Amino acid sequence: MENELLKQILQGINEMKVDIRELKSDVSTLKSDVGTLKSDVGRLKSDVETLKSDVGTLKSDVSTLKSDVGTLKSDVGKLKSDVGTLKSDVDTLKTEFKQYRVEYRRDMKMIDLRLNATNERLDSFKFDTDLLIEKNAKLEFRVNRLEKNTEV
Repeated sequence: MENELLKQILQGINEMKVDIRELKSDVSTLKSDVGTLKSDVGRLKSDVETLKSDVGTLKSDVSTLKSDVGTLKSDVGKLKSDVGTLKSDVDTLKTEFKQYRVEYRRDMKMIDLRLNATNERLDSFKFDTDLLIEKNAKLEFRVNRLEKNTEV
């Protein structure tokens, strides 16, 4: 059960790492796109008269990209926070597991002690029962002998 929980936690962490790598790749792609747009703006300066409407469009696109970058940064921040929370949860789970393991061992020792005491009492009862059976057999033998002696 311990290993399964740890496997699940590790799997979750690994999935988060993959998600973070993908987000980093997306951020890199967006940065590359922003760089491409800046390059395009530099080339288009020579033809400003004919491309003024395109510049307005590009400005809008840059604004959208900046907003997207801001959103991605926010998402990355949330993911980092989630990773921190998960790490804290893992630490808490480890601590709780250690406590449960200590309690389990204590309970198992208690059960072992009780079982040993019960076995000792059972052995004592068996011994006492054997003695009583032996005494009963002797008494029956004596009663039978006395009955035979009184019959004669």
